Amino acid sequence: MDSQNLLFIIGNPRSGTSLFRIMLTNHSDICVPPECGFIHWWSAKYGNWSKKDNTAQSISNFINDLKTSKKIETWNLNFDELKVSILNKQPQDYATLCKLVIKFYARPLSSTLKYLGDKNNYYISHLDELYKISKSAKFLFITRDGRDVACSYKNIKKVKSNSPYKPNLPCSIESIANEWSTNLYIIESFKNKLNTDQKYSIRYEDLLTNTENTLQTICDFLNIEFDENMLSYADNNKKRRQEPEELMAWKLKTYQKPDTSNIGKYKLELSRDEISTFEKIAGNALKLNNYKLEDEA
Repeated sequence: MDSQNLLFIIGNPRSGTSLFRIMLTNHSDICVPPECGFIHWWSAKYGNWSKKDNTAQSISNFINDLKTSKKIETWNLNFDELKVSILNKQPQDYATLCKLVIKFYARPLSSTLKYLGDKNNYYISHLDELYKISKSAKFLFITRDGRDVACSYKNIKKVKSNSPYKPNLPCSIESIANEWSTNLYIIESFKNKLNTDQKYSIRYEDLLTNTENTLQTICDFLNIEFDENMLSYADNNKKRRQEPEELMAWKLKTYQKPDTSNIGKYKLELSRDEISTFEKIAGNALKLNNYKLEDEA
């Protein structure tokens, strides 16, 4: 019987989702591979997977499509062995098929894992579809002060990288504020549809300033014991390359211990006009998530 559950990490780009992923995947009961998105991408074609689809040809078709998924190459999978594994396991539905892919990536830990995770910022536009794929999935949401997110968006433009995966993000303060606030409202609306035992929200700032206690609350929510390896995420990431090298140019924070200087950096990096413009557009979203406006500080 399949006892492992899907776990989705959801947050606006540049909100600490990668850092959160690295911390969680260092728990012995959790595997959250590098971002890929194949679960959603192939759901339209394979979402109705059932026992009758467990043929060599159907599984080959799935594997051939899976190979074309953006960033799946960073997982370094042996697709021939994966095909054999799926054929042997005979998944009964699409969610189980997807979990088998993550379990294969996670070997040899897969026999002890309780949660098989997925993290991708673009999922914000497809939350209802994720829920349809697995109605028992857990969702972890992370929010970061949008004004600091704006700094990170703007700084991405300065990153020198030839990687085809470098994020293409808006850089005007108006566009960033609109995107951030829209995404947060989408997330909030979706959260209202979930049962209490399916959702948990944290703030990036708490993850940095109160790391152990914040991770403990996540473990309590997931009904698993706290694992101190999560606190060693930076060293473990360096040793095991848990974040692909192709993405590291803009994810260097996953090599570092919690850096509280990232909190409130907008006060130094944004002009007064930029802060004012952001707050005019996204002030309600900031207050909804307990971030004070400048005239309230």
